[in-house]
Amino acid sequence: MRNQWRRAIPLVVGAALACAAVAQTLDEDEARIEELMNAQPAAPPPPVARAAAADDSVNETPIAAAVVAPPTSADDEWLAPKQSENRMEFADLAHSIGARVSILTSNEREHNGVVMAADAKQVTIEVRRKGGNASYVLKKEQVLRIESR
Repeated sequence: MRNQWRRAIPLVVGAALACAAVAQTLDEDEARIEELMNAQPAAPPPPVARAAAADDSVNETPIAAAVVAPPTSADDEWLAPKQSENRMEFADLAHSIGARVSILTSNEREHNGVVMAADAKQVTIEVRRKGGNASYVLKKEQVLRIESR
């Protein structure tokens, strides 16, 4: 019982102090807020006088940053993907019947298969699927990139 009073006494004292700090009425509280809002801001502090430097020309010289490209090295190949050396034009597909190709279409799908037929407007490719082979036609307008495999 004694320990409970020891814990309760600081709480009671703190609550009493908090109540004393609060305004007695709403009118007193509003008057205090108005007083704070109407108070003039304090004058800004006077500027601090700088000690003259021995050589002010250093402070007046503008600094211009220059960006210099680093020298190339043999390890720079990972920075950018290599251009594929086995790219093909759409017109070359007619001469590549039976060749394995990878075709990227405008909806960003990649089709890996064998060229079955091709002309100036479309290409027919055969792709391997779970249940067997599937053949379908891709229009020239759909094709973004063609690579031989």
